[in-house]
Amino acid sequence: MAKFFVDETCRYIGAFDGVWVQDSSDEDGNLPPKRWDFPALPAGAIEVPMAPEHGGQVWDSVSKRWGAIPAPLVVLYPVDLWSRMTDTEAEQVEAAMAGQTVRLQNVFRSASSYRSDHELWPLLETMATELFGESRATEVLAPSVG
Repeated sequence: MAKFFVDETCRYIGAFDGVWVQDSSDEDGNLPPKRWDFPALPAGAIEVPMAPEHGGQVWDSVSKRWGAIPAPLVVLYPVDLWSRMTDTEAEQVEAAMAGQTVRLQNVFRSASSYRSDHELWPLLETMATELFGESRATEVLAPSVG
């Protein structure tokens, strides 16, 4: 029967299963009872009672439940972002970015992709929603395909 484990940060490691082992007979030919042998676990592994629905969920050791399924990672390439905007929308984004710090402006300009797990993403979502409205912002910031 599989046992489920998380690491020290309560992130899912995986399920580990053992095997029944029959040790050698003694000098009288008697076989000892089979024993359950469990593989070596990763250092710091903590057993939990069940597997998560999604590998990205985090175990809550207080409530003894898995946390929410994480939102899927969005990856948007600059070519898609700029291609989806009209000229007017692109000019609005340029004007809004001009008000940001030099560091953020350069991160925005030099990015090979925009990712929902990056510090710039909330700014992009807020900016697009304020400039274009929620529906259009969703279209412009949709994940790139391929």
